[in-house]
Amino acid sequence: MAEKIIETWDKFERGLDAHAQDLPRWTIPAFIAACILIAALLYLYPSPREFPMDDAYIHFVYAENLAEHGKLFFSFPDEKGVATSSFLWVILLAVGRILGISIHLMAKVLGIASLIVVGIGVYLFLRPLWTPLRSAAAALLVSLSGNMLWFSLNGMETTLFLALGILTLLAHRSERWGWFAVLAALLTLTRPEGLFLVAAIGLAELLANRIPRRAFILAAVIGLLLAAPWYGYLKLRTGHFLPTSASAKQFGSAVATNFLLEQYHLPKFLGSISNLLYPAMWTAYLLEFGLGGMALPPPKFRMAGVAGSPGVDISIWAFPAAAMVIWLMYLAGKHFFKWPQWRHWAHNPRKRELLILFFWVVLHNLAYMILLPIPGTASRYGAVNYIILWIGIVAGFSSLARISFRRWVVGLFLFVIALANGLYWNRVYDANIEHMLDARIAAANYVRENFSDGELCAAFDVGSLRYYSGRPLVEVAALMNPDGADKFFAGGADDYLVEHGVTCLVLPGRTGLQSEGILDFASIMGLTDSPLFEMELVKVFEIDHDRWLLGYLPTVNYQASVTIYRLNPK
Repeated sequence: MAEKIIETWDKFERGLDAHAQDLPRWTIPAFIAACILIAALLYLYPSPREFPMDDAYIHFVYAENLAEHGKLFFSFPDEKGVATSSFLWVILLAVGRILGISIHLMAKVLGIASLIVVGIGVYLFLRPLWTPLRSAAAALLVSLSGNMLWFSLNGMETTLFLALGILTLLAHRSERWGWFAVLAALLTLTRPEGLFLVAAIGLAELLANRIPRRAFILAAVIGLLLAAPWYGYLKLRTGHFLPTSASAKQFGSAVATNFLLEQYHLPKFLGSISNLLYPAMWTAYLLEFGLGGMALPPPKFRMAGVAGSPGVDISIWAFPAAAMVIWLMYLAGKHFFKWPQWRHWAHNPRKRELLILFFWVVLHNLAYMILLPIPGTASRYGAVNYIILWIGIVAGFSSLARISFRRWVVGLFLFVIALANGLYWNRVYDANIEHMLDARIAAANYVRENFSDGELCAAFDVGSLRYYSGRPLVEVAALMNPDGADKFFAGGADDYLVEHGVTCLVLPGRTGLQSEGILDFASIMGLTDSPLFEMELVKVFEIDHDRWLLGYLPTVNYQASVTIYRLNPK
């Protein structure tokens, strides 16, 4: 009976593949776009307006100030730092604001449209190598993965960066050098990591020609020159070629690591090898939050947290799922990692871009491993990894025998993993939005309504607080004032706050409570026993603890509560 079902399905699959070859060229891209749009709308229900990340509102503030005042600033026109990591994203939001389009709507439309470009782009990228059905399957698995849908709706530039990256690869393959130059510039203006794709293409050009083609060199130089004024402006304004948010993230990561090592009496050497732990961290994250560990159905077992982080319930099915994915990636890698064929691929336009995609992922992850060895909120710093992950999984699956019970079981299991992951991230997104509405935005409204205009507040997470309170803030994360970084975390934070006339402080989490999250910001900054002031607890905003945990575990984006303190001089 089972054999007959498998044989019938195989005939159906072959017929579908053959029929797909005869469809109009626009049919499958239109289907991919429709699927992404439907999935995104389902994620947006029941709260379509807000965003799951506080950093999104930092972009919004910059965009509104740029549109209304013609200046790029967050709270004060003369501030030195630049906390937006994506100049192009801010420009697009500002243009929308000037045209009368709500920033919230603009960010949602740009994010979803960019994901549609990613889905269609991956399909077109793979089509010269694979059948329409296989290419579409890979494109849908990439673009409908829960992580990718979350990225598209988080109010950030993540999917725009991926979309421009895929388009840059397609422009290089078709040797449309004018488009390549423009897309490379836009990619680098979206995030500076775009340089790694240009470098990956240069590496493939070297592999194929020993000396890169003149057309590529000219287009790459033009692209970099188009992006150069932005980085020149950053250098003149801040003294660095990168936004100050980059150095703030590095500094904050180092401080958080040291705090956790001291707080939980962990070996100090772990801090010095955190870069080497980056690949293991990514592997664990993918298995836990990208490939079903948290999403698959019961039975589940409790896994204790590390360094104060909450424990998690992992599905028993996560282990066979992990074994299957590793096996499929091995099958794909067995055919891919053959050095002699790489030189041949570098000369073949149909296969060269696949090699470039791999080089891009390697360079991108090496840079993060060296400079900032963390996956970022919901793993968004390495979003490009999901493209090569699902392409590799589909390649491994396709290498299995056509009529095989094993192929049928693996295909069904992959479908369950993808579906469960998508549903899980929908619940995560809803929990993130609930925290944003009932904790962060509620705190911002409280500050606006209960503190006078003459009082100045300071905060660590400043995005939604600044946007919804409508008042300037002193930030204590070294985003806008990199010169204050040492003071924030080296015993001088209280001096810094007093010098700036701060009378209220808004922090993630209540001090002294481990159930709030892994970090205690007031303790890290030495504010709990300051000789200059006392911290009077004014108001705490929080949601149900289990709902917070649901949104927190895969994103590590916020503490359980938002706490407002009044600073009373001693």
